[in-house]
Amino acid sequence: MDRFYRGFVAGVVGGLAMNVWSLFSYYILNFSERRFLDWASMIIYGSLPTSTFQIVYAQIIQLLWVGLLGIIFALLIPAITSRFYLGKGVIYGLMSGFIIYAITTLFRIPNLVIFSTTTVLSNHIGGIIWGLTMAYVLRRLDTTPLRN
Repeated sequence: MDRFYRGFVAGVVGGLAMNVWSLFSYYILNFSERRFLDWASMIIYGSLPTSTFQIVYAQIIQLLWVGLLGIIFALLIPAITSRFYLGKGVIYGLMSGFIIYAITTLFRIPNLVIFSTTTVLSNHIGGIIWGLTMAYVLRRLDTTPLRN
């Protein structure tokens, strides 16, 4: 697996962990008003998901998105050194979330502009979980010998 695919796999695995938190925060804790899949749904459908198909498809798109972010992180690592992967993963996760919030605010995407403090905190916790998991998986994949 080259750096591109390692980054994609790490991003998706981190996305799975992040989405477990998102669903737990939304359904069990009632802490968050939005799931991460709701963000993808608003961008691709222009509304919150209303069917099982829309939920599943939005979740797949959201995982592909975090896979893309994982690729970017993996390609950045050689330029910024691979020391302190986990700390860099946390910072990258939080900054990615900040940029995504800024974009949805600038473009005034309905249902993604105004959030409660608990929803923002839950999303940032999700970003930290994603960044840590993604960086950990990428580090493990980077230390695995490549097969020809």
